[in-house]
Amino acid sequence: MIYTNHKIEFDESKCVGCQICYKACFVDVIRWDAEKRRPIFKYVEDCEHCNYCEVKCAKGAIKVIPDYGSQSFRQTFDCYAKKQSEA
Repeated sequence: MIYTNHKIEFDESKCVGCQICYKACFVDVIRWDAEKRRPIFKYVEDCEHCNYCEVKCAKGAIKVIPDYGSQSFRQTFDCYAKKQSEA
């Protein structure tokens, strides 16, 4: 698993409850709270930071802040290194 510190800033005072951000999110990071008529940002670590929700929000209520430092997979390939050193 890759751990990230992606962030999504949401200004609730600007939100008009149009659901466009919810519909724009193809990885299901944004869920919809029907009772409050507001988006809920779940699983932010899975955000692909495509910024589509931010771009589609006509009121500017969303800002996607990707954690580029976490883009490394933090895995090693020791099994391959051993094969190369044996050769």
